[in-house]
Amino acid sequence: MLSEISLSWPILLQLGLSLGLLSVGVLAFARLAYYRVRQLPLRKIRGPPSPSFLIGHFGQLFNTAALPFHEEIFNAYGNIIRINGIVGDTQIIVSDAKACTSIFLKEQDIFEESPWALASNGRVFGLGLLSTMGAHHRRQRKQLNPVFSIKHMRAIAPLFQSITHQFQDVLHAMVDKGPQEVDMAEWLSRLALELVAQGGLGHTPTLSELYLWREWFPPVSNLPPKLLRFVANCLPWPILHHLMHISDIMYANAKKIFDEKKALLDRGDEAAVSQIGEGKDILSVLLKANMAAPDDEKMPDDEIVAQMNTLLFAGTDTTSSALCRVLHLLSEHPTIQDKLRAELTDAPELDYDILSGLPYLDAVCRESLRLWPPVPVITRTCRSDISIPLSKPITTTDGHYMSSLYVPSNTDVLVDIRAINNDPALLGEDAAVWRPERWLQPLPQAVEDARIPGIYSNTLTFLGGGRACIGFKYSQLEMKVALSQLIRSFRFSPSTAEVIWRYGGLFSPSVKGTTTMSPTMPILVKNV
Repeated sequence: MLSEISLSWPILLQLGLSLGLLSVGVLAFARLAYYRVRQLPLRKIRGPPSPSFLIGHFGQLFNTAALPFHEEIFNAYGNIIRINGIVGDTQIIVSDAKACTSIFLKEQDIFEESPWALASNGRVFGLGLLSTMGAHHRRQRKQLNPVFSIKHMRAIAPLFQSITHQFQDVLHAMVDKGPQEVDMAEWLSRLALELVAQGGLGHTPTLSELYLWREWFPPVSNLPPKLLRFVANCLPWPILHHLMHISDIMYANAKKIFDEKKALLDRGDEAAVSQIGEGKDILSVLLKANMAAPDDEKMPDDEIVAQMNTLLFAGTDTTSSALCRVLHLLSEHPTIQDKLRAELTDAPELDYDILSGLPYLDAVCRESLRLWPPVPVITRTCRSDISIPLSKPITTTDGHYMSSLYVPSNTDVLVDIRAINNDPALLGEDAAVWRPERWLQPLPQAVEDARIPGIYSNTLTFLGGGRACIGFKYSQLEMKVALSQLIRSFRFSPSTAEVIWRYGGLFSPSVKGTTTMSPTMPILVKNV
């Protein structure tokens, strides 16, 4: 009898495990079915047919050549478009101004960062602005706001000019004996990194390559870090391993810089702190402000380190992408380049206030960032059922009109920044044309009436509301300082190679026919 009982234990254990797995599977399926049923009203919104039940439209929406597909569905279906996500999930692409006002302003606590973005950003960068929400996010932002003030931008402008002068000297040496084809993407990435490193304290596009899989990250993000790393190391996934390596390097370097600077400040060694960044860098200012803040508003050390990692990630690639785009456009439009050079040459000096007041430089930057925002699409997840108003009614698949959009909880909403920035219904028939002069005259009344909820120039390039880009003034200063010095000193012309722009989490330049994913943008450079 005992032997029979002992022999049955393995069978009972196996049966228990099987039933446990089956229960988990049934619960997961039931949860999935529940959300899919609740999304039924969304399926009446017009959109392209799904090519795959497993991954929906993700293969078309998020690949390096996805821009024509985005433009095609916008032209076919308008400002509210239904698309399919993973395993039948229904998602919405939005470029309607009134709907965006709800998403970014009026209902911003409901339309928050997606769980997968918060979880993965938290693991890669730490608890910084990209991985916190609600009161936690607002508290961090309050501490960071002073270091991005106009007063601080005015103080840090000379440092930016000094860094750009060094870059200018390198280019002069390269083209001293005549015009040379230079990979400006590589050099502008170095310049952007140096501006962020010295002014704020890299380069990690790897995260965008994992976009399709980030939705599955939240369920495992709360595992103990050591267990999570063990599982990740066991997976035969080179991109994930590379991302982990980058994250480790970023954290180690940021922590080392933070510890050294904090120790100097604790000792009152202001002279040593001022050696790099002239004491005006964001980290020094933030540390001093944090030390002076009330105890209930202080940021823990690990959150300050996370802000450093966030700044490096958010500030380097976006700025280099924007600078590459402007130079590429100027190289293709020599008349505009000459007009900009004339304005810059006539300026008595190029300090912060003069740079801010140059109308054509400002117009070139605004038009470039409008037409080609570095980040073309942003995702928000609806946290509870809500109906949001639309600027104009849309027609459903069964012929009815909808003047508001019902969005059930846990639905992802993709805001198409480039589409709303380039909507011909607002800007007119030349919306897709790069024309800086449009900013030297009043914008169409339709733009004013739309009240696009962005913080910059009637566009969504830097978003809006509580999660708007906190460093947009910093980015603007970087661009204007770099362009003012480069355009005065060099003439840029198109390369013999055809430059194309890859779509993704970030626009990046490449050469047609090449397979490398690293940004590449050859331009012919010569001294003025």
